[in-house]
Amino acid sequence: MATHRPHLPRPTALLAALCFSLLGGCQHEPEKPPSPGAFNQFIKDVAAAKASDYVGKPGVQVESEVAFEEMKAHILKLYEGVTVTHSFSENSHMVDCIPLEQQPGLRRPGAAREALQTEAPKPTQPPAEKKRGAEAPERKSEILDLLLKPGVRDANGQEMICREGTIPMRRVTLEETARFKNLRSFFSKGSKLDDFRKGTGRGRRDIPPEDATHYYARGVQYVDNFGADSWLNVWNPTVSDNQFSLSQQWIVGGDGDTKQTAEGGWQVYPQKYNSSNAALFIFYTTAGYTDGCYNLDCSGFVQRANNIYLGRGFTNYSSTDGTQWGFNLQWKRGSDGTWWLFYRGPEDYITVGYYPHSLYRNGTLATKATQIAFGGEDTGQLSAKQMGSGQKANAGWQKAAYQNMIFYIDTNTISQWANLDKYESNPDCYTTDLHDIYGNWGTYLFLGGPSCN
Repeated sequence: MATHRPHLPRPTALLAALCFSLLGGCQHEPEKPPSPGAFNQFIKDVAAAKASDYVGKPGVQVESEVAFEEMKAHILKLYEGVTVTHSFSENSHMVDCIPLEQQPGLRRPGAAREALQTEAPKPTQPPAEKKRGAEAPERKSEILDLLLKPGVRDANGQEMICREGTIPMRRVTLEETARFKNLRSFFSKGSKLDDFRKGTGRGRRDIPPEDATHYYARGVQYVDNFGADSWLNVWNPTVSDNQFSLSQQWIVGGDGDTKQTAEGGWQVYPQKYNSSNAALFIFYTTAGYTDGCYNLDCSGFVQRANNIYLGRGFTNYSSTDGTQWGFNLQWKRGSDGTWWLFYRGPEDYITVGYYPHSLYRNGTLATKATQIAFGGEDTGQLSAKQMGSGQKANAGWQKAAYQNMIFYIDTNTISQWANLDKYESNPDCYTTDLHDIYGNWGTYLFLGGPSCN
């Protein structure tokens, strides 16, 4: 397990170094596998952690003792009353099996404790009509499977799945939060936005107000809806230090300070995930990006599935002129006002979980969404690097990133092919090509670019 005093070497590492320097190598027992006690020790280590062990240290961004204490308090509150019976590790992070009723999304600060929603709506299938105009060329792709499987074990011999009645939650640690300036920065997908970029395309050109470090190439439709679906092609773009690149879906209600969203897709964000590989993610805001957070990092999303976790990396990634890999996501509003997330890999959709109706209070998403968007987003303080594959949209199949089978769910809960308008915040840098030729790809778009200064 990772220690919570990151700048002190492990005893096992010191022993190994001594063995090799003095004895030419020696054997030592491997680390003990995670156990319930390991999670308890993690909590004890967080409680005992000191700002002096983090603030000002190499690789740590937390700006002050006050900011560190805020992070520490958040983690302790996030896991307050949680009983972990099983943990496993994957790709340098820990995953804990949390009882359904103890997860953070059911105990939001300042709100009454939520009751777990057990009845999910059925996911919506694409429209029956799949052809209007010329048939799209034959393009074969491979489907990514993110589901945890019984019998698969981590390096310490722990089974990488959670039993029924629990959900897998990627552990939120001080090491991860301290890679950000403060807790707000850790939660954030962007700062409060106040300047309007002028995009190109056939639709509204004030979509949306963004700040100077975010870049977009996407298709947008203003339509009242109860959700949307697309198949997302996955790549591993290179990003600038402490920045991210993604391809995602936006389900949006309202605008400006009242904007509310449910978002999901894949994201390369080394500062957050401690990996240069894309990972599955979701995000929400209820007040124009002045609140919200990723995944289960705060008390927002309520998970139902025991065989998938948010923040997990993929097993395969697309390559230029090679195999194209991807997966389906769908957001759908339930009759009680909850917003449900469905994931589909090689088999049928699974119900991942939902954002509660109460999360959006009296905002637009409490009733419906008014906008859908699909495409890419990059960030960069001075410059941003690759979006998608790193090639612009006109490079096309097996070169540019794409989303296809894009449809929305109307307010009668009937699926409709999307009719998107182009939005490119910086068309010299990142582009999108929209296609409404229905066929074996339905409505689709290509997106991406190499960099932006």
